[in-house]
Amino acid sequence: MPDLRPLLSPDSIAIIGASADAKSLRGRLTRALIEHGYKGRVFAVSRREREVLGVKACASIAALPQAVDLAILLVPAAHVRETLEECGQKGVRAALVISSGFAEEKGEAAERREKELQEIARRYDLPLCGPNSEGIVNPFLPLVATFSPVFRDPSAPLFPRSGNSRRIAVSCQSGALTFAFLSRGRARDLWFTYQVSAGNQAVLEAHDYVDWLIDEDGADIFLLYLEEIRNAERFRAVARKAAEKGKPLIAALVGRSDAARRAARSHTGALARAGAVEDAVLRHSGILRGEDLDQMLDIAAAFAFCPLPRGNRVAVITGSGGSAVWMADVLSAHGLELPVLEEEIQRRLRDLLPSYASAQNPVDGTAQAMHEVGYARLVEIVRESERIDTILLITSLADEETASERAAELAGITRNTRQPILLSTYTTASEKAMGAFAAAGIPCYTSMPSCARAIRALVDYASFEEERRRRVAPAPTDPQLRAEIASALLREGPVLTEPQAKALLSRYGVPSLPERLVRDEDAAVAAAREIGGPVALKVISPDIPHKTEAQAVALGVAGEEALRAAYREIVACAKAAVPAARIDGVLVQKMAAKGREMILGVVRDPGFGPMLMVGLGGIHAEALRDVAFAPVPIGESEAEGLIERLKGAAVLGPIRGAPPADRRALARLIAALSRFAADHAEILAEIDLNPVVVHAEGEGLSVVDALIITKKPVEDAP
Repeated sequence: MPDLRPLLSPDSIAIIGASADAKSLRGRLTRALIEHGYKGRVFAVSRREREVLGVKACASIAALPQAVDLAILLVPAAHVRETLEECGQKGVRAALVISSGFAEEKGEAAERREKELQEIARRYDLPLCGPNSEGIVNPFLPLVATFSPVFRDPSAPLFPRSGNSRRIAVSCQSGALTFAFLSRGRARDLWFTYQVSAGNQAVLEAHDYVDWLIDEDGADIFLLYLEEIRNAERFRAVARKAAEKGKPLIAALVGRSDAARRAARSHTGALARAGAVEDAVLRHSGILRGEDLDQMLDIAAAFAFCPLPRGNRVAVITGSGGSAVWMADVLSAHGLELPVLEEEIQRRLRDLLPSYASAQNPVDGTAQAMHEVGYARLVEIVRESERIDTILLITSLADEETASERAAELAGITRNTRQPILLSTYTTASEKAMGAFAAAGIPCYTSMPSCARAIRALVDYASFEEERRRRVAPAPTDPQLRAEIASALLREGPVLTEPQAKALLSRYGVPSLPERLVRDEDAAVAAAREIGGPVALKVISPDIPHKTEAQAVALGVAGEEALRAAYREIVACAKAAVPAARIDGVLVQKMAAKGREMILGVVRDPGFGPMLMVGLGGIHAEALRDVAFAPVPIGESEAEGLIERLKGAAVLGPIRGAPPADRRALARLIAALSRFAADHAEILAEIDLNPVVVHAEGEGLSVVDALIITKKPVEDAP
């Protein structure tokens, strides 16, 4: 990771293509930089002008009196390559390329221009932001190197009035959205520090700026807008670093598509629909999903002013009964609880409230009582409850004077209250009123669902932090075993049939039923007799990955005559379904005991690599689509959490007198499969274990069927 100080915190800047014309983008950026009072040395490079806005201009980069930290390129795309080359020769230490006309455009010429920039940046070890960037802002210098209209007025403050907010940094691929967060967040008194428009990410990706800012302690919260993640492993590494530092990432990941998964041959691949994999990676990394600008700001505001809650229990304090009932429904819809307060807490509240008020939760003091008593005294009592993790105030912010008084009363309380305190207004709110509460450390919301989502985000991040601390890294695989399995995968691929797949998976502790692969009726009868009891017969062919669909499976077969008939029938069905199929034989397998059917699998995501999946299994897997994903590897505790995310997780519990299923055995299997996938990530394309029959608690499970598909060699890839 290069040092980004010359790029994000430069001591000197050269504006290449500087202009005083306020109607042009070049002129707007030049004016913004100079008029906002950048304190470092500024040089202008212009072939036509001798002076730009009071800054003496040089005719070329070579003519600069010194090698600057940062060169800002405002020249046409056709001239960027030679300009960047001159910067490298001059010893410039970083570059910001505003110019467009690169890979964001279609065509070989545009792509070639971007590759040329990458090559020059590598050759001169030059940190490069862009191209097609809208600029960079660092208010500490102050550095305003952008043409964004958000900074058109140089008298507008770059910092909030109170400075009570935790610091927020922005890194976006979209230039316009980069500075929209500050524009929309000013009224909430949010403190924005570094803001970077990453542009086409030719050299540096959006998360690279986050990485450097974490090391420099440049922000406490990060907002990201991402259209593409080129280096997924590095992205996840940056997310891990942020989590270790307790710095939340709120990311909008857009442009998702099913196209890369349409060719999947396994059930798992078919179930890996657009968005599911991305959601799993973000959740595993503790990244909060951003849906739109306002929702991201709502979440950022909660983290900017509030400590993390201990759980999902909320106390509502209000003077509006209708708002309390409505908000209670909204909070419940977001998975938040409103427990009844302890009797002693209620008694103390009733001492302050009229007899017709409610002290249970929501605490509805009625408008008159709230006017006389105020919110601060009630908060002082409610915060002592051991049943409450978050306190939500509902009031009106229409009257600025009253709002300021209430905020002043609460200011001393918020600093000494372990629970986060938020406010939802049922009327419109003025900037002054919201600013007063921000100064008191209380974020304000003008929408009930927005407020509920913000509380939910705090709860989810607190849960993630607790889960992360409990994670235990899986034990490493013996190198010799790993090498043997890798060799077998490469040798037997690209499609490993059920016996082949199970033989390799068993080396990682994946159990299988008693079974024999046979090639004639007599051998099938002998194998069934040896195994004992009813058996299943399955045609084994690398060309028939889904045997049931080809009617190449017979279940519960017993007796010699029935075995022979079933053998002939399924082989005939297989040949009819896929006439050219290579048939390895018929698998004679012991019938699994009764249990709950699940599906486990691995699919290789084009960006994030192997992803493990668990879901309700059997023939209904793709119809129900009740699945959960996680990046590999994961341990048993994480596997338990993955199971819990299934909507149908309750089917693994006691049902109608039947004992609960063996969830611990299922978690062990998930962890083992994830380790297998992580060890052989570069070879595997897809894995299916379907169905997996989970037996009663303490009785383990049965892997009934298995399929492994390996990646095509590069030379064979389409």
